Amino acid sequence: MARYHNLELEELIWKAQENSVEFSQLARRHIISALSALPDPWGQIGAQEFLSGIFPLGSSLSKAVLPRSDLENIRDTYKQLNLLHISERRLRAFLEKLVDPNIRNKEDQNKYVGTLNPILKQCGWELQATTEDMGRLFYSMHRIQQGVQGRPKNIIFASRIRPDLRFVDAINNDIEIVTHKDKVLVYDRPIPQAGLLWQNLQEWWADQCGLDPKSRETTVHLYQRLYESLPENSPPQRLFFTTYFKEHKDSFVNLPALLPEVWLHYDLQTIAQRGRDALLRQRMDFLMLFSHAERIVFEVDGAQHYSDNGVANPSKYARMAAADRELRLSGYHVYRFGGSELQGPKGEETIRRFFHALFRRHGQK
Repeated sequence: MARYHNLELEELIWKAQENSVEFSQLARRHIISALSALPDPWGQIGAQEFLSGIFPLGSSLSKAVLPRSDLENIRDTYKQLNLLHISERRLRAFLEKLVDPNIRNKEDQNKYVGTLNPILKQCGWELQATTEDMGRLFYSMHRIQQGVQGRPKNIIFASRIRPDLRFVDAINNDIEIVTHKDKVLVYDRPIPQAGLLWQNLQEWWADQCGLDPKSRETTVHLYQRLYESLPENSPPQRLFFTTYFKEHKDSFVNLPALLPEVWLHYDLQTIAQRGRDALLRQRMDFLMLFSHAERIVFEVDGAQHYSDNGVANPSKYARMAAADRELRLSGYHVYRFGGSELQGPKGEETIRRFFHALFRRHGQK
């Protein structure tokens, strides 16, 4: 009984040390659901030995009803282990134990890591390989870049002209495009946990235009609207956009939407009026949202980004570098391309290889 009280005390201390909630109830339910579909969680050592390393022997949690060999009760077991409410420190220890190579073969270890990491990344964590022994990897929970703080409320995009907008309700952050409404798109829905996928964007577009959200006609209509917003004098930007959809034509509906001409900063005053306090970058060439926090910026640089009439302009380059630093410090991922590398067949191949590597890096495919 004493050890049970020690567990409770330990949990109280650990929870008191946690400054914020990183694994929400929803995230924990996703973890439980994902784990329930994986092979025997206790691996080669059995439930009692496995749990004793996480929950002290004799505690109520280590005496949870164990699943039968067919694993029918595994989801209930996870709940009885109180995974929905235990401290985040104990939850992280539990997840590390699940992928320990001492209890699990390599194939099953890979299944666990591959299943858990996409969920954990949404919470700012990841199972990372830290050491190797006898050809087997040992994983530990590590914080990853937290991404952008806050949640998107309005995404103003697909517009080369500076929007003329006003707040119609500043308390609710409701905006109205005053002029050229047909030249500006405003996505104002919550960003799903899996990010802003093309299907989410298409459903929104269908509602805006009174179209069938699942029809090919709607897909083509939205694609053309986005394509038309790209600068005519920037073939590399257009190639970047068209190649993405061409390469992923069979699966792009379930991939992140590639948003062109996205307005990041908006100031009613001009740069000349604002002076040294002016915001550095008003518009992004492209944006992807892998979640509300994990935001990816793509910039395609023509000569105008760093020169004037073919003559290098150090001041322009300095402003561009400063804007990149500002974005990265805010939590954005920034990938920059030179316009000359995005031309012709070689440019297409560069784009294709980049997106495949990007999705592997961020666990999207």
